Amino acid sequence: MNILFVILSMGENLTHVNHQSSEFVHYRTNGPDCTEKRKRALKQHKQDRRSLRTYHLVNSAMMELLSETPYDAITVQDILDRANIGRSTFYAHYYDKEDVLASITEQMLDLFSQGMQQAEAGPELLPSLELFRHAKQMHQQLHILLKGQSGAVLLKTAQALLSKNIEQNLASALSEKRSPLVPLAVVAQYLAGAFLNLLKWWLEAEMPYSPERMDEMFQQLALPGVWAIVGERWKGI
Repeated sequence: MNILFVILSMGENLTHVNHQSSEFVHYRTNGPDCTEKRKRALKQHKQDRRSLRTYHLVNSAMMELLSETPYDAITVQDILDRANIGRSTFYAHYYDKEDVLASITEQMLDLFSQGMQQAEAGPELLPSLELFRHAKQMHQQLHILLKGQSGAVLLKTAQALLSKNIEQNLASALSEKRSPLVPLAVVAQYLAGAFLNLLKWWLEAEMPYSPERMDEMFQQLALPGVWAIVGERWKGI
């Protein structure tokens, strides 16, 4: 498939996701007030057509550049030139190039979240099978993003997003039980990190196993310890 077609398709999908929004937690990792800033930006996505166009142009430009150039070598000016927008417009929507990449990561996870919401409801701490399946569908985009420093930014943002949601699921499930021996935040960080490292290896190895087999192995490797902490009720996820 032509890489430019993939990038442009991704840009359209990301714009659509931001317009619709979702319940997936948005959690910034760079700065004390970034969460609130990002929430304001996401609200703007639903109301301001000009901003929608700007996000689409910038995200598509970043994806094109990442397919050609290492992340470290990309400058804000490169993004401006490729997106054909002004510097003031860029900084009205983003802090810097890392914020662009983190925004793309969040939006990709929004796409994953939509797929997860369509799956059968169940007591899942982490819907790993759905994530493996969506990663397979988006492997060309993920392959671009996982290269070099951009991969570190992507994984950092994904770790924050997934661990936050896992912790919320745990807190909701255990609200009427005594506190576990291991803090929920530690359990959430462990489970999110284990999943993301396995997912990264799988994609870099050109997906030698099916999503179903990867999910089975992930559960066998990572979940017994979590079961011991949160109780038998979660067995079989």
